[in-house]
Amino acid sequence: MKAMFSGRVGLWILGVAALISFVDSGWTVSPATGDLWIGWASTEITPDRPVALVGQKHKRVSTRVRDPLTATALAIETKNEQGDMIDQAVMVSCDLIFIAGWTQTEIRKRLPSLAPDLDPNKVFLNATHTHTGPQQVAGSFRGLYDVSADPDVMSATDYGDFLVDRLLGAITEAWKHRSPGGVSWGLGHAVVGHNRRAVYFDGTTQMYGKTNREDFDRVEGYEDHSLPLLFFWDRDGRMTGMVVNLTCPAQETESLSEVSADFWHDIREEFRNRHGGSLFLFPQCGSAGDISPHLIYRRAAEDRMRERRGLDRRGEIARRVVDGIDAILPYADSDKRFAVPFEHKVDWLDLPQLDPPNPPFYLTDDPCRTEVHLIRLGDIAIASNPFELYLDYGVRIQARSPALLTLIVQLSTMKLGYLPTEQAVQGGGYSAVQYLVGPEGGTVLVDKTVSGLKEMWE
Repeated sequence: MKAMFSGRVGLWILGVAALISFVDSGWTVSPATGDLWIGWASTEITPDRPVALVGQKHKRVSTRVRDPLTATALAIETKNEQGDMIDQAVMVSCDLIFIAGWTQTEIRKRLPSLAPDLDPNKVFLNATHTHTGPQQVAGSFRGLYDVSADPDVMSATDYGDFLVDRLLGAITEAWKHRSPGGVSWGLGHAVVGHNRRAVYFDGTTQMYGKTNREDFDRVEGYEDHSLPLLFFWDRDGRMTGMVVNLTCPAQETESLSEVSADFWHDIREEFRNRHGGSLFLFPQCGSAGDISPHLIYRRAAEDRMRERRGLDRRGEIARRVVDGIDAILPYADSDKRFAVPFEHKVDWLDLPQLDPPNPPFYLTDDPCRTEVHLIRLGDIAIASNPFELYLDYGVRIQARSPALLTLIVQLSTMKLGYLPTEQAVQGGGYSAVQYLVGPEGGTVLVDKTVSGLKEMWE
């Protein structure tokens, strides 16, 4: 008995020594497992007056509201056995074309007085990239959407203030109402996004270029039809909401003169029609700088099939996405976890920029410090970036990530324009001719993101 006890003590001492050596070597210990606490809230961010709509190279003033703009907040916290906080995150998804740096900054300035126990830096926003929503900052887009001469149209300043008030309300509500819960994940598929860049025999590339030309060579890049999903549950095993990560911006009806959330409104309606109106749906746009829902070939056949179903294009997208969710839901229901490793890191990266700079006309934020959020939630990772990030970069991150499944979230925290690949830059065309951070910076972004994720798993 003494020998056995002595042996166990020896093994324990060796284990402690190994752990000390492991920590001293500079490696990061995996995040502590804690009990999950989840909170949800949702609010309308639809303007109550006509606004200038952002997303085309001409001014459109809204004539009506086709469907509401929504912001959804998801609060995540883990606690130890004593009830002390281990880590926290609040993500907010917005039916907007992008997140202005001013909007993110203003929320962090005002949040401490409303939620003192919530770290403002652990709160980050992302946009769905609808082209039928308002601007947030006066003077952006070099005055293209200036409405100062029309008192009946809501100014960007007024909308920005209205937006921040609404977002702060949703954030504090989600944080206040967090309660014990669980999480599960699933991976489905839904064909929504398509590469939008046509390449010709002379090596040039055009966004939405004609593919019936005799010199049409190929579609430039890859398409990602995966549908990563995160499901959240209360302590009794009832679903409270879900994160839907789709590699496609919300710009199916992008040219309307109407306020609209685009296809995310249709997805929400279809999802709630099938599963109940009280469930929260949190949209994320994956790396999709060269992706859109528009077809550049085989459109006639696609349209004929859609018409047979009696659906418009947005309705067809909603059907595909919710069918993809329903195919996965039974398996997610059987794998709920109520205590998982959870860590949230915030990094500010210095990415190399073009010299001389060639900024797009819409750039409003300083790209010198690029804010990136990395989350480990059990076996799943979430990695954000502020760009319209070409798909190849997202694929590189996912392929090298140590996580079982990695969700990329673009257009987060601020707007820094497109980040094209070297192949795209060589071909030219819109989205690959005006940018501040190019392929060299894209490689740094990928490497830093991957190394940050690996630290969470090592």
